[in-house]
Amino acid sequence: MPEGYYTIFLHAFLAIASGLVVYITLVLIRQRWVNTLHHLITYLLLPPIAFVITNVISHNLALSLGMIGALSIVRFRNPVKNPLELIIFFALLTSGISFAVNIMWGIFLTLVTVATLIFSKIFEIICKKKKLFNFSLSFDDSEHANTIEIEAKKTVDFLNDHVALVLFSHIKEPEEIYYYKLAVKDKNELDEIKNKLQTVKEIKSLEIKLLDQRL
Repeated sequence: MPEGYYTIFLHAFLAIASGLVVYITLVLIRQRWVNTLHHLITYLLLPPIAFVITNVISHNLALSLGMIGALSIVRFRNPVKNPLELIIFFALLTSGISFAVNIMWGIFLTLVTVATLIFSKIFEIICKKKKLFNFSLSFDDSEHANTIEIEAKKTVDFLNDHVALVLFSHIKEPEEIYYYKLAVKDKNELDEIKNKLQTVKEIKSLEIKLLDQRL
């Protein structure tokens, strides 16, 4: 086998490895939305796909123009649930292209992506311990967190601006009801909120759904 083919296979292998490393990092920092077989396969395939496309069209202008037109038809039909997921997809495609052009750029992008993900988790932990501020969850992230659903006769002051609040609704008829939904990752924080709510007289019902019970 010519030496050039060994180089191609090495770069393709590194492209696949970069996707795997990013996937493992996301799982380790407890991004539960990524912990599926479909995401694993996606993360393994995106970089080598971009790698092959880049190599195929790199020395052929006519093929490049035709490939651009063909790829414009291909789109992600499933909705991207959060900005991070979109950024990760873009990073995986870029790393695949980078490994086809310059292996050092591919390695650099992979390391930067992994380091940023790890740093963000460490920063979140530090902020929580130092009580600087808490990061709230988006509505989509609430699917991967413990939730508290509350019905109250009146507004509950400490819930109105709570960082864990992902949904609020108000019904006037036939009786006035205030509905809250909170998403909490940390079990200790969940217990703390529960203890506070038990002292609020305006609450009609309180339902807690633990993540482990929904999996």
